[in-house]
Amino acid sequence: MTTVGEHHGPPAPARPFPLGSGYFQRELDLSLSTYWHPDTMEWEARSNAWAAELLAGTGRNREVLEVCARDAPLWACLCYPATADTARMTDVARMSLAYFLIDDCIYTDFLSGGRIGELIREFAEAVADPDARPATFLGRFLATTWRDMTARMTPGLRARWIAATDEYMRGTATEVASRAEGRAFTAEEYQHVRDESMAAGIVHLLGEHSVGLDMTDDIEADPELFDRVWRAANDQLLYVNDLYSFRKEYCDGGDFQHSLVHTGVVADGLTLQESVDRLCGLVEESERRYAQLCREILKEYDGAAHERMRAYLTQVERGLAGSRDYALVASRYHGRGFATARGNRYVAPRTSGWLVLQPGRSVFLDGPQK
Repeated sequence: MTTVGEHHGPPAPARPFPLGSGYFQRELDLSLSTYWHPDTMEWEARSNAWAAELLAGTGRNREVLEVCARDAPLWACLCYPATADTARMTDVARMSLAYFLIDDCIYTDFLSGGRIGELIREFAEAVADPDARPATFLGRFLATTWRDMTARMTPGLRARWIAATDEYMRGTATEVASRAEGRAFTAEEYQHVRDESMAAGIVHLLGEHSVGLDMTDDIEADPELFDRVWRAANDQLLYVNDLYSFRKEYCDGGDFQHSLVHTGVVADGLTLQESVDRLCGLVEESERRYAQLCREILKEYDGAAHERMRAYLTQVERGLAGSRDYALVASRYHGRGFATARGNRYVAPRTSGWLVLQPGRSVFLDGPQK
């Protein structure tokens, strides 16, 4: 099992772009689609009880935790909208919350209180050991969720989940160590680390679990095919994350240098606008590539095998498009109150325009401030 120490190291480097400046975020030409779960608002309401469960006895900042508790079910409702079974949707939403929180523990201290190593160790142990009795708030929440979830899992899916969690912890350990050392990555190094640390494997596994699929035998029969699927999918997840999270991480966090936006400037010599524009193009290209790959794969199948593969590829697509659409409304990226409820969904006031580099909240303008 991967372990990681506490992350205390040098402060983030000086910000190269002055606060108050910004860049133009254009609308993207997108190829993948999803939709909101019909019961999104009900799942958001349930998350309030989970927030109370997570806060019990921690003394942590409730306001920040509630942002995570609210955002995670919204992400789940966009990525897994076809989940009709209440028990499975509970698994998906609670597990999404657990991974959201461990991610925030890694990037900030508000939940970990300087105990990130202990939290990450317990996180891994809770998945690997069914008898684990964690001491931390997050470990207890994950252990309870995992025990309930595995009752509905096949052995193959469970084994792949444990392996994916260890992969995630390995990538996380590398990121934590690099921050502690003040080390920067090239674009290639960064993408390799993020393949593991952004939990892409968990995103796809949640998709299988959400609709009752288990692709273990299919993967063993043709691992190269699934590697191609995951390569295209993981590229899109990374590009989307780095594009839409940059303002928050640059203005409100200390880890902005681990971003393809920042890497494009310091490693490739681009301007901030050129780096953002390149990343916009990469998002569009990765979505076209995934859609084309799916068309090619499905030509090779017929009958029940075709329907099975189509169901899997469709659910992966929803995970990709859902992560993208979530990034447009997420409180954790744009600030509380940025998006408003409308029916069973949240709607952003704007998704393009001049994005001001300022802390606290995303503000889109028609052009640069005079």
